[in-house]
Amino acid sequence: MSTPANPVTLPLAGYSPRHFLLAVVEGVASVTLNRPERKNPLTFESYRELTDFFRACAMDDKVKTVVVSGAGGNFSSGGDVFEIIGPLVKMDTKGLTAFTRMTGELVKAMRAAPQPIIAAVDGICAGAGAIIAMASDMRLAAVGTKVAFLFNRVGLAGCDMGACAMLPRWRAPRASRPSPRRRTNTASSCAAPRRNCSRRSRRAACRCCRISRSPADC
Repeated sequence: MSTPANPVTLPLAGYSPRHFLLAVVEGVASVTLNRPERKNPLTFESYRELTDFFRACAMDDKVKTVVVSGAGGNFSSGGDVFEIIGPLVKMDTKGLTAFTRMTGELVKAMRAAPQPIIAAVDGICAGAGAIIAMASDMRLAAVGTKVAFLFNRVGLAGCDMGACAMLPRWRAPRASRPSPRRRTNTASSCAAPRRNCSRRSRRAACRCCRISRSPADC
């Protein structure tokens, strides 16, 4: 984590990152995670460079949209097992805290960027890679894409990188989504025989219309 970052220069069309590919064409900045031989894992350096890039997006008016993808048919396998996960188990509390803040800074930089960010997801999209996709404004996934949140498998909290903060905003609340198991019938409009209703308690659920009502309505 002590390696100096590659300074981001403006305009971004002329910037040459070290840890990912960048092409800016007609206002679209294409960011490609480019370690296909290992399914594009992230390192300490790529975390930092991506963070600096997304912060710089706010200062480049010529970039109108950012598209993030992965090389070689995979989006990202998350943190590199040898370059991140291995060193993490040897860090003290101070080091772990610094790493956690660094990964969170990437998410904050993406959410603060004025340009819409599109994640073009293919193949493996796991761990930190899944969070990058989640932090984007739009996700387009190819058929066969596999998404996994693996933080707790390596001893990290499942809410790492703001997952628990973003997920409720990314998906509609359960109450507002239509459910195939629920019907909109009322007690008066239920056409099924009322003898099928459960009378075990005052908060029993009517089996015929799947809504909660009291036995007196049955």
